[in-house]
Amino acid sequence: MPTIRLTEPAIAKALRDAAGSRLEVADATCPGLRLRIGAGGSATWLLGCRDVAGAARRFVLGRYPALGIAAARKAAKAERERVRGGADPIAERRAKRADAARDGMDTLRGLVAIYADKVGRDLKSWPEYEARIVSVFGKVIDRPLTDLTRASLQITADAWSAKQSAALAVRCLRPVLKWAAQRDLVPPDLAGIVPPATVGRRERVLSREELARLLPVLRANETPYGACLRFLLLTLARRSEAAGATWRHIDWQTGTWTIPETKNGRPHVVPLSRQAVALLRERMPAEPDPDAPIFATRTGRVLESWDKATKAIQRASTTEGWHRHDLRRTGATLLGEMATPPHIIEAALNHAAIHSTLAATYNRARYGADVADALQRLADLLDNIETGGASVVPLRSS
Repeated sequence: MPTIRLTEPAIAKALRDAAGSRLEVADATCPGLRLRIGAGGSATWLLGCRDVAGAARRFVLGRYPALGIAAARKAAKAERERVRGGADPIAERRAKRADAARDGMDTLRGLVAIYADKVGRDLKSWPEYEARIVSVFGKVIDRPLTDLTRASLQITADAWSAKQSAALAVRCLRPVLKWAAQRDLVPPDLAGIVPPATVGRRERVLSREELARLLPVLRANETPYGACLRFLLLTLARRSEAAGATWRHIDWQTGTWTIPETKNGRPHVVPLSRQAVALLRERMPAEPDPDAPIFATRTGRVLESWDKATKAIQRASTTEGWHRHDLRRTGATLLGEMATPPHIIEAALNHAAIHSTLAATYNRARYGADVADALQRLADLLDNIETGGASVVPLRSS
């Protein structure tokens, strides 16, 4: 086993020299620290030292490059001191994994569920994140944690057809894996998976011609996804807000929908157009459960198959390339084309600040009627587009 001063160039050379074979090199600057290179090109940090009984032992510290050189040396020093003090890292890890198995955390699904209980419950977006993880990583979700590798997770994410959806799933899963790695439940390198696509600023706005094809399909669609997407256009709400709406949140007397928790941390009251009210009444059962989701599956479950449903609607309407959030942007753009003042559009979108904190405060006290007028004109325009009068642009009433 060669002993060299491990640096980034030295490790790169060792990886090239291994070339499909196994190789182990020792670090000349940190006693006992070794880098083991596998036949597949993976690199793992090891510590070789003697325990309190004088027996030679080897302990895994983590994967390179997730665990860098400086961090590996620090970890090796700390681990060596623990072992000399009587600790047995291997026995400790076995005990933790046994505890995890008893807690139902021995699979990726179990790990995600435990994380949801301990951490995710404090995150407003966690239900959506958890559903995305389960969907994208469905092929490996029930594998034992001991069988999971960074490569298997990366291959699963890269193979998912909707790259942006897979990228979000990766960004949602990484905190779970980091949390588990801190508890020695999974190797630290699992959290090194990378999103298969980068997140760019979206500017997609559907044209009126596209809306003319899409709107009839949304109206005729018999799934809750079609109704929810129409509701997004009519209210300019976010998908998570509409998917989380319950009958308790609807005030039929005032014709408003209250979103109790929003992205900016404040409740938001949405004035409903006549068309939005009609849509809700069509969906309302004879005796609605106040806490039941307005948009849910036939079994009452929260909507989760958004990508599949959206693609089906795109095929039926011969439209493509748009995301659910693009409907919100499209509605705001239509309001701008109708000469709606920018601060009214901002208020309708429930942005945290409208030019200034003072304006935002004024918005909550004063702009409600103007937002109601804007959303009604938007709904009327969408009806006009759907029935073939897309060229008519109703101006803002004075």
